[in-house]
Amino acid sequence: MSQFGDKLDYIALVAIIGLFPKEQAPLLLSQMMIFITLPVLIFGPIAGILVDRWHKKTVMVVCDALRTVCAILIPVLFLTTRNIYPVFAVVFFMFLLALFFNAARSAIIPNLVSKKRILTANSVVNFVGRGATFMGMLIGGIIVDLHIWQKVFGIAGWTAAFILDAVTFAASAVLLYIMKVRLPEVPKAVEHLKPKGFFMLLKGGLSRMWHELLHALKMIVREKNLAFVMGTILLMVIAGSVIYILVIPTVQQEMAWGTSGVGFLAAIGAIGLLLGAYLTGIFGHHFDMKVLMLVCFIIIGGALVLFPILNNFLLFALVCFVCGTAISPVFIGQDTLIHHYADELVRGRIFSIRDWILNGLFALGAALVGILSAVISKNYLFVIFGICVASMATIAWLILARGKSNSISQSHT
Repeated sequence: MSQFGDKLDYIALVAIIGLFPKEQAPLLLSQMMIFITLPVLIFGPIAGILVDRWHKKTVMVVCDALRTVCAILIPVLFLTTRNIYPVFAVVFFMFLLALFFNAARSAIIPNLVSKKRILTANSVVNFVGRGATFMGMLIGGIIVDLHIWQKVFGIAGWTAAFILDAVTFAASAVLLYIMKVRLPEVPKAVEHLKPKGFFMLLKGGLSRMWHELLHALKMIVREKNLAFVMGTILLMVIAGSVIYILVIPTVQQEMAWGTSGVGFLAAIGAIGLLLGAYLTGIFGHHFDMKVLMLVCFIIIGGALVLFPILNNFLLFALVCFVCGTAISPVFIGQDTLIHHYADELVRGRIFSIRDWILNGLFALGAALVGILSAVISKNYLFVIFGICVASMATIAWLILARGKSNSISQSHT
């Protein structure tokens, strides 16, 4: 329900920007994305430190309760001031709350299910999350465009969307409040990890924060499975940057399928995401999760190589569907490996570091691909980056296989 609310909120914000002259829309949209992504880039690791200190269920309840207030506050502020920047300030705070919520949600899953069911739980969370995202974008557009709000209630469609958004956050907060979960007590040896430790954090300053962040980073370096997760982020960034920067303009302009074509192909990819999450939940436990993730990257790399030779909409849709299906096991695999190999009191920091690195590198990767596209043909870039992703995944697979072979040989000797 929270993820549905997130996307409903996004569509309603786009509708507000649509009230301004069309010449201002691109700048306002870019500014909105800055306010949405800044919380992760600025507070990503810090959020993980604090979530590890606090009761994760309480964090989720409080975040959704405050997001309820934010959803109501946005239309009030805009109708009162007719200025978009107070709205952007609330948006920043709203997505800061989402940062804390997502870190707590990811970290709490092993406390809700047995260890052998973590993969299935992550698949369910991924499946429902992708579905909520898809439905939020789809239904959000319908809600905003309905004329019934003005005729019956005398309010604009975007105002109604924010009200419904607040309802989803409130309902989520109530459901989370009644959720039963057992969380371990904070050991006395690390008493500062209790909620009151927040004031100790302020007192100790950046040195204490850096110490706790460094502890999580050392765990990532020591534990090869966590290091593997962080390594796969590079492959995700390469593939994601190419798709975001090159595929969209190719479909919209060069193929002349327009924005509707982009939307339709995105919907096809979303269906693939749902299928990938479902199949991973059913069959994923039969495979080595790391090998499955690398195979998916090889498939994605091959799809990137194919994009330049696709001139049929159905073939394009098929490749987008395959890419979507291959991406889901990567996200699920990352979550599952972190849940299995990260310590309880550091788990929130690990997830925050993962998301922080992903967002930061994606911004850099998108900028790099954009610069390269100005001097190198898009078709060449598709092939170069596709081969790069597939080759790196293949090499990692061979290294894993060699490591397993050596460990088997040592056990026999």
